Amino acid sequence: MKTKHIVILVALMAIGLNVHAQDNEAQPTKGFYLRAGGGFIAQTGKTEFNNADPNGITMIQQSTEISTDGSTINVKALNGTLGGGFKFNLTGGYMFNDYIGAELGINYFNSSKETIGKLTSPQLISEETAYIRGVDLMPAIYLTPNFKKLNPYARVGLVMTGAGKLYIDTDVRQIDGGGIGTDIVVNVKTEVKSKFSTGLGAAAGVTYPIGNKLNLFGEVEFRNFSIKSKSASIKEYETRAVTGSQSQLVPGQQLADLPTSEKEFIFTDNYSQSATSPVPTNEARKIPTQYVNASGTGINVGVRYSF
Repeated sequence: MKTKHIVILVALMAIGLNVHAQDNEAQPTKGFYLRAGGGFIAQTGKTEFNNADPNGITMIQQSTEISTDGSTINVKALNGTLGGGFKFNLTGGYMFNDYIGAELGINYFNSSKETIGKLTSPQLISEETAYIRGVDLMPAIYLTPNFKKLNPYARVGLVMTGAGKLYIDTDVRQIDGGGIGTDIVVNVKTEVKSKFSTGLGAAAGVTYPIGNKLNLFGEVEFRNFSIKSKSASIKEYETRAVTGSQSQLVPGQQLADLPTSEKEFIFTDNYSQSATSPVPTNEARKIPTQYVNASGTGINVGVRYSF
């Protein structure tokens, strides 16, 4: 849904304020209401995924799936968003009159896991997957013609970051990396914190009364949302030597052995570093700012109670 479509939708809702039909007489709705529900969101507005391997352990090229048998290389672009998944919401609002109101929604989002990079070769198998677990806020304007039975509505507002993190799982297997018959396996878990970010959110739906103050609702929701990254931290880093069914940790290649510059990262728009001196290993490394695409379009269903 593009911005011009949202404008058209709001205009149609405004026209509906003057509509009267014999079987759809308006009913008073002024006052507070509470809406609760959930739904599923699919990816829209796909873009390239970010570089999730600042230490270069995977050999994955950003946002690609590459496979090779040693003589032929197959390359596939991995474009998408992390905005697909399940959402649960609780929204409080107030109707100023029968036709217009304001609300604030609290949404818990559980995104699906997406492969953001993959490499398969005779010597190395690497894969990165990412997902979001978090809460966002959505203040919005609510418009309705206030029909008595099947009542359409639209809401338009902002999507704002609340709490939560981006998680990245990295798995690397170096074939015969520890000698013939022994593979070296690295498993990494990274958490990324976000800065305060805003986007556009809108929805169109209908309500249907099932009680004096209780209504069912169903809607189609659109989100255009990019989240600015603040910092990243490697929380788990494990290297094992695997021989058949036997596995043992590799000394000196565990999380405790990583210097700070290889497990703590700060995203920044501008920074300077020496061209002749190495980056201090006891400090978090600065890297260019990244944005996480969390856009999507989906459906929500639930109940609305008017006080």
